[in-house]
Amino acid sequence: MKSYNKDPIFWVAIVILCLVHVDFWAWDKVHPLLFGWIPYHLWWDGILTILGSLFFLWWGLKGWPEPPVDWKK
Repeated sequence: MKSYNKDPIFWVAIVILCLVHVDFWAWDKVHPLLFGWIPYHLWWDGILTILGSLFFLWWGLKGWPEPPVDWKK
């Protein structure tokens, strides 16, 4: 298992998710509407929720420790 302290991809992914979470470039935007009725901030939060879920899935699969060898004996 690799330590997260030495994994730059993990830290870069966290920084990117934190930076795009605050959508400072669109504080006063209402448009574009998705399908004509979903406001910008609602679908942006939906995309971030999906990306965050995929990130934590990756984090769990990569960082979860293996059980000890004699665990099932």
